[in-house]
Amino acid sequence: MNKSSATVRSSPTNPASSSNLLSRLLATVMQSQALMLLVFLIILSILITLFAPRFIQVGNLAVITRQTSFISLVSLGQLLCLIAGVIDLSVGATAGFAGICAAILMNATTLNPYLAMAVGVLVGATIGLINGLLVTKAKLNPFIVTLSTSFVISGLILVVTGGWAIPNMPETIQWLGKDSLGPVPIPTIITLIVAGMLAFWLNRTYIGRHIFAIGGNKDAALLVGIRVDRLITLVYVLSGSLSALAGVLMLARLASGQPTIGATWLLPSFAAPILGGAALSGGAGSVLGTLVGALLMSVIQNAIVMTGMSVYWENVVIGLVLIAAIILDRVRSARRQ
Repeated sequence: MNKSSATVRSSPTNPASSSNLLSRLLATVMQSQALMLLVFLIILSILITLFAPRFIQVGNLAVITRQTSFISLVSLGQLLCLIAGVIDLSVGATAGFAGICAAILMNATTLNPYLAMAVGVLVGATIGLINGLLVTKAKLNPFIVTLSTSFVISGLILVVTGGWAIPNMPETIQWLGKDSLGPVPIPTIITLIVAGMLAFWLNRTYIGRHIFAIGGNKDAALLVGIRVDRLITLVYVLSGSLSALAGVLMLARLASGQPTIGATWLLPSFAAPILGGAALSGGAGSVLGTLVGALLMSVIQNAIVMTGMSVYWENVVIGLVLIAAIILDRVRSARRQ
């Protein structure tokens, strides 16, 4: 009798506990912009698969993740700038110039190809340093500075190359852009390693926390002794380095120095962090959200091809995604107030 009554009393608690677990799960998702975006991405992928079954094939997913890796690296640099309350409009041009510099060194000198790629990343860091010093020491507007730098670098690319590609890159570096480890492309693995290191640095070190503080309230950060100018300069150096890394990896992928490397990366690099939770006003953002935002745009681009739509719609969609990201940022800002 006692056993049956105990069974009767315990059974109604199961649906309640399941309901509570589901409620907590939904609350967690709703509080995280990255998780909300990830759920939306999964739903979108399911819908795309219904219209284009080839979308879910391993080969196509590898293409998507490989494409995403280059955008993600540039977007992570942009994320750092947005968290600190600044912006870098030179990321695409920096990526292209780093790739061209590395290609010239490989083509015209006997320098080890990997050292040439390292020099390309160093070129990106130098461009970032120049941007940072112009913003912090010369007190120039970040938008104007990086836009001007972008024009200068884009012009230098055309001056140096004459608009022609630099072919015949060494085969020893091409695996970095073309090969895979199992089904996972090498550029994707590199991006995930960089993202993991960056996430740890931002969230687990005092320098990372100081960067969030600068974007949240620059004046307060100065009052508590944070070296604002030095950290903003560091942010630009890292942004330039990450952009350059994407550029030299694309160089390895294409096996030639193309003047157009990075030409279309600016808007996606800006939209991905915003979609993932970064604030235009600074002080917010996440590595995971940025990666998911970049993946979302790559999925949309791939879906356009898979469903047979004209590729001319790609720019339209990217523009709409950027507008949606800005509106989302405005809504989040209103809620915080």
